[in-house]
Amino acid sequence: MSTQTQEHLGPYRVIGKIGEGGMGVVHLGLDGAGREVAIKVLHPHVAADLKARDRLFREVETMRRVRSRYVAEVIDAELSGGRPFVVTQFAKGRTLEDTVLSQGPLEAREVVRLAEGLCQALVDVHAAGVIHRDLKPTNVMLVDGEPLVIDFGIAHLVNASRLTQTGMFVGTPGYLAPEIIRDSQITQAADVHALASTVFFAATGLPPFGTGTFEAVCFNTMEGRAQIDKAPAWLRGWLSLALQVDPAARPSARELLRMARALDPAGRPPGRISERTLTMDIVSDLLPPVEYAARRQEEPPSPAAAPTVHAARERERPQAPAEPFDLRRFLHSSGFVGVLMLVTLVAFTVLMPVAVGLVAAAITLALRAADHYFAETETRPTLSRTALVTAGHMFLSLAFGLVAGSLLHMAGRLSGSHAESLAAGAFTLGLFVLPGAGAVRRTASNALARLLPGRSPIVVTVAVMGPVALTSVIIALVQGL
Repeated sequence: MSTQTQEHLGPYRVIGKIGEGGMGVVHLGLDGAGREVAIKVLHPHVAADLKARDRLFREVETMRRVRSRYVAEVIDAELSGGRPFVVTQFAKGRTLEDTVLSQGPLEAREVVRLAEGLCQALVDVHAAGVIHRDLKPTNVMLVDGEPLVIDFGIAHLVNASRLTQTGMFVGTPGYLAPEIIRDSQITQAADVHALASTVFFAATGLPPFGTGTFEAVCFNTMEGRAQIDKAPAWLRGWLSLALQVDPAARPSARELLRMARALDPAGRPPGRISERTLTMDIVSDLLPPVEYAARRQEEPPSPAAAPTVHAARERERPQAPAEPFDLRRFLHSSGFVGVLMLVTLVAFTVLMPVAVGLVAAAITLALRAADHYFAETETRPTLSRTALVTAGHMFLSLAFGLVAGSLLHMAGRLSGSHAESLAAGAFTLGLFVLPGAGAVRRTASNALARLLPGRSPIVVTVAVMGPVALTSVIIALVQGL
């Protein structure tokens, strides 16, 4: 792409291509104020996957909460158009991979600085409830000697708990945690493993689990055959702990940060190499393709000790910070549009109890079905459980409406028909606000945010929906008097 191009993506002017990966092409762009940004445009085969788009949308909304000097800020996203893209902070620097391949391994103090920065990045990311899943040297920029994690949330777009999907490989061999290769449950511990692999590369200039065939690298990873002996002696203990095969045995990002701050290249190495983290056998590169289903199973931890380990890890895991409520921001968000639409729906239910009540019930069923379909495979509840929760919530909303109508009839001078109308309105309200309606609200919020991706569409919609909601409420109240 020529530097003279005047192509625009939304409000951003595209300057030129600066990179490309399996998920999309990265362009340098300028925002309305002339500031440089990085624009990642998804490849057509990725953009065509509706589940991938929905997942990325949810993750982008979460990633916007991440505030860290070591993580490239997610500025904007447009995922509903023909060319979906994500806009992030542009970092002027070189990737860790480029730096090491051109200049050699980092100096000891630089390795410590890198380890501390990446650990702090993961602490901040995990505090927002996000898992990066693809931390590696090409996704780390060095800016004035400080690491900056980039490509955040894009690389694991297509169900990153799976290695392949329609022939596509997601992730880079050698920097994936064993549980990702095994397609088992992925936790924040996977990022810790990837971080240690990235630091190993920075310190040695070598991939942590050797080279060779795809199968050989994956085998070495799953068996814990990291080349720990090729790392500096003062770093081996730290690497060994973070590269454990068992996710529960790895320290949290916060614990790893505390240990990184204690690293001393001039002193004795902190701790010893774990016997479970084996050194790399040089003949492993010649191994034939591995049948993973027939792999040797690790000996499970003691049942008595396992709960203690997991309980301690949960206590150490940082919780997502609660954001203060911002009224002005809410009034300019798709959430306010959702409130106006709900008010209108409840008012119309009071006016036409049976017809609109059935429509409201159908809408919630459709939203629940969408939430179930687009849920992560590893966290998706069974269909029977989803159906049971849906039926229970319907009965709860019906009971709420009946109780509300009965109380209004007994407490006021409302006729039976007016009380029934208000009961129907309470039923519709309950479908969206009572306990158990989280899936309904979540899916509705995602849909509105995708339909109204910017401030201007939201303002226009509020200008239309505000009078509609107010008028419908007034008419419903007048009819009930």
